[in-house]
Amino acid sequence: MGPYNHPAWCARGHRCNLGEHRATPAVMQVDGVGKVLVTRVLGANGRERLEVTGSAYLHTTGQAATKQLDRTLRGFAHVMASAAAQ
Repeated sequence: MGPYNHPAWCARGHRCNLGEHRATPAVMQVDGVGKVLVTRVLGANGRERLEVTGSAYLHTTGQAATKQLDRTLRGFAHVMASAAAQ
C-alpha cells in the first residue's frame, strides 16, 4: 500500500471511491470486432476482483447474432472457470 493506503497499482483520483481502489483499465480493441476493458479492483471488503466491460458487433441476422451471444457466454464461462482454478 502507498500513501493514504492506496495500493501501488491504484489509479487514484475519481476512479478511487466508495471504499474501492481501481487501476487504470487495460483496453484490448480488435478492429471490426469490438473491445474489452479489464480493471483491477480492491473492494471495500478487502477482496480483489477483475471487472470486465466490453462490446462486440453482432451479425446482422437474428439467428446468427443469437449464436454469437451463446458462443461468447460459453467462452466467457470457460475463462472465468479457468481463472478461478488458478
